[in-house]
Amino acid sequence: MKNYWALILSCVALLSGCAGTIQRENGSMKSTFATTSINSVELKLSEEARLLQAENPIFSQKELLDFVERKLGSLDLVKADSPYHAEITITRFRIRSAFNAIMWGIMAGTDSIDGKVRIFDSGNRQVHAFDVTASYGLGGIAGGDSTRVNWLYNKFTELAVAEMMGKTDFTDIRQANKQKIQASRNAAKQPLQSEFALPPDTGFAELANAEAIPYVGQFAKDSYALYLTRPLPRSFVISENGHWAYRTGKDALASALITCQNAAKSNCYPYAIDDHIVWKTDVAERELMRRQLLAEIASHRNTKTAAVQKIMPPTEPGK
Repeated sequence: MKNYWALILSCVALLSGCAGTIQRENGSMKSTFATTSINSVELKLSEEARLLQAENPIFSQKELLDFVERKLGSLDLVKADSPYHAEITITRFRIRSAFNAIMWGIMAGTDSIDGKVRIFDSGNRQVHAFDVTASYGLGGIAGGDSTRVNWLYNKFTELAVAEMMGKTDFTDIRQANKQKIQASRNAAKQPLQSEFALPPDTGFAELANAEAIPYVGQFAKDSYALYLTRPLPRSFVISENGHWAYRTGKDALASALITCQNAAKSNCYPYAIDDHIVWKTDVAERELMRRQLLAEIASHRNTKTAAVQKIMPPTEPGK
């Protein structure tokens, strides 16, 4: 009986955690376009996707293009004399860290790739356009980087190529999005329990003033604007040698500190938590705040986990 329910739960997780959708630009219930050949395909990133690349280094534009080209080649669709060429623009993507994917699974959100595909004829006139979304939410042993990313590449490619050939069923992504929004609203009524007491706003700067962030470069400040669009809980952390990171979710602060300190090779400190600026200009005060927050997280988890120990070395403030 236990094995039976384990199998049922696994199937539910598989169905809810991994998905793909197509939305045609014209909203048609049936495909009005199909081709048996294409002469070339171009894949590029939108401005937002280029900014997201910093927090999702696992994503590879080249590897996704390779998946698409191999799929087209395997179906013998690439023809030099075809009147059609395709342009794929990746508009947004998210790849969870391996730690979050393996430890928290779908509770840490899903990995996803969103893109727009346009088909043009020999006169460079658009003849078809559609949006593609592929998402992956499994964790545990199915949460490794290569497993998740390759599944996303394959699913995105499968849907894009099938729609080019006129062989996909209609999926109302707008209705799916409405359901996601409603689910988010319902979840907001039952917020995640915080692992620590939120420090008071220090008044160091206005929340939206990215230019006030010390030590970091312009790219970090541009990415801070993206941070402000992310759901709560969220944390943005920085180091004194210019490194930074932000994360969202239940373990946002600990995860951001791990990421930042792995790159900085030194302590990182919270700059913003949720909608509050908590940065302290005094070195000793911000080190004390950092240690207090980590101690609260450890206490909440009822043990000093390896993750917390990793980002809480026995150093003196400022060293």
